[in-house]
Amino acid sequence: MSKIDDQAFEWVARNMARGLGGAGRAAFDAWYAADTRHQGAYARAMAIYNAINLATVPQPPETAAMAPAQRPAGSRRRAFMHGALAACLAATVGALAFSTLHEDQVLATAKGEFRKVPLQDKSVATINSGSRMAVEFTSKQRKIDLQQGEAWFEVAKDKTKPFIVQAGDARVRAVGTAFAVRRFEGGTEVLVTEGTVEVWSEGSAQRRQLAAGERAFLARRANAISVSRQPAEVNRKLAWREGNLILKNQTLSDAVADFNRYSPKTIVITDAALGSKRLFGQYKLDAPELFAKDVSTVLAVPVTITADTIFIGRADDSAL
Repeated sequence: MSKIDDQAFEWVARNMARGLGGAGRAAFDAWYAADTRHQGAYARAMAIYNAINLATVPQPPETAAMAPAQRPAGSRRRAFMHGALAACLAATVGALAFSTLHEDQVLATAKGEFRKVPLQDKSVATINSGSRMAVEFTSKQRKIDLQQGEAWFEVAKDKTKPFIVQAGDARVRAVGTAFAVRRFEGGTEVLVTEGTVEVWSEGSAQRRQLAAGERAFLARRANAISVSRQPAEVNRKLAWREGNLILKNQTLSDAVADFNRYSPKTIVITDAALGSKRLFGQYKLDAPELFAKDVSTVLAVPVTITADTIFIGRADDSAL
């Protein structure tokens, strides 16, 4: 493996492990722009990382319940990734990697699975549980079709190729920024964490600019775009990136719906009157039992936990 390939591997590994801060991003951009060989090596490293990532899919939350000896340790997986990537880089032919840049990709996650995927242009997509998106990069634009779920994008700057995410009839355009897009049955939510983006609905003349800390909702087949500045709420909604669920006066119904996006155990509210109760707290997404026990204490209601279901309120004996 050449020295340049080794450097590219280190940049990919560092970015995927903990991200690049301001200084790190500036150092990487300088390295990337310094030599076209750097750009080719980085493209090869990303292509191979994606191939290895598909073969080593992270385990869903129920894996956390295993004994330490049973659970695949993160350090062991990172070591495998480093070793496998280094070995593949040493054997990769440059032409093969560059052909990968022009191929469409479909990226998907199962329930309880998260993926952080480097894209061909140095952008990174962090994909939430139960999501699916198609990636199509051409010489004129970078296009993401979010078909289901949610993803957060850290977009590399390239004014010559707009970065566009479509989700149903909603469209989001960015140059160099960070934002999340989530599909709902009734429309699409956009959360901006850095820079600015432009949002609109296909077939509508109305366009809105969103800045960091702002949220927009584009209802299906509606011309109006609801925009509000809610930096704290944007951060709360994106806590899933760290494996957390933060509740700040959310209803029990909303909290249960969020847990059910991730947990292998379905939470069921047996008393509809409980659904409107408001809650505060912070939980790990793989700890629905702890959440349910806290609800039991705070709301003074019974909780029943079975092998695959958590009942909040009095459970029907026939369901147990």
